[in-house]
Amino acid sequence: MTGDPSIRDTLRAEAAHWFNLRLSGDMTVDDDLRFREWLARSDAHREAYGQIDWAWIIAGTAAGDPALAARPEPEEQATAPAAPRARWLALAASLLLMAAVGWTVAPKFWPGTGVERQEQAFQTRTGQRTNLTLADGSNVVLDSETTMRFRDTPSERLVELVGGRAFFRVARDPSRPFIVSAGGKRVRAVGTAFEVSLEKGNIAVILTEGKVRVDEGATGSGNSTDMVPGRQLVIGADRNWTLTRVDVHKETSWTEGRLIFMHDPLSRAIDDMNRYSTRKLVFEGQRVPDREIVGVFQAGDVDGFVKALELNGIARRVSTTGDEILLSAEP
Repeated sequence: MTGDPSIRDTLRAEAAHWFNLRLSGDMTVDDDLRFREWLARSDAHREAYGQIDWAWIIAGTAAGDPALAARPEPEEQATAPAAPRARWLALAASLLLMAAVGWTVAPKFWPGTGVERQEQAFQTRTGQRTNLTLADGSNVVLDSETTMRFRDTPSERLVELVGGRAFFRVARDPSRPFIVSAGGKRVRAVGTAFEVSLEKGNIAVILTEGKVRVDEGATGSGNSTDMVPGRQLVIGADRNWTLTRVDVHKETSWTEGRLIFMHDPLSRAIDDMNRYSTRKLVFEGQRVPDREIVGVFQAGDVDGFVKALELNGIARRVSTTGDEILLSAEP
């Protein structure tokens, strides 16, 4: 397979899509034709699909079977060292996550050119977080409960964040800006790294590297701002724009599966923890204490979070069901 990491990741993602479609039993005659055309494009395409196929075998077979310790290499690569078993188990885990993340690819063509384009749609469920490589080589981390669409065009790369939160590390291409639209606002970049969230009508942009311009879009009022690293722009449902300095490591820690709170309101911490768990943290009477919290927690570890609240005398557990953990504020 090609040595370019971005191309390799793209091929792997495409291979996972085709494997998942075939596995689902929903593949149409047209889908099967496009799959065979994709497979016939190059040895790299066939190898990418073979890796996904083997990863699935490993994922569904006894982990202790020594016969699965290494995947046989193609004859033309017989002299290459066998890949470590951990690599294939990691690939299997990635495949299983990809199967859980909604993903569709709709082949279309640029008018009058016959050149195929791709439109992709991604959706994560509660507790899911995934890392994707888009067709242009840009990397995206999707947070839990996020829906996003991507369209690659000859003049620009277009992302629509329908809801949730995503972190973008944009592949540099000065001829084609990377534009994220969310809630009627646009974030324009070329090669940079930033986070965009859209929740309850509020839009937030955090810039970690490079520069971005945020504007109202084609039908907006004309408001715009150029951001520099270390800043967060919040555009509320009331249309107010607020630009502040933030700790980007803290604010983007979710991309690594951690939540960092440094004197944050307990209400915000509860919302953040609930994002990753189907068992929601709920206070009696919906009254969250007016307290601040400091700590580092694993995303989804609601039991560890509750234990920390109890140890610090902030709240106590009243009851637990499959859907919620009921808490009461300590007197």
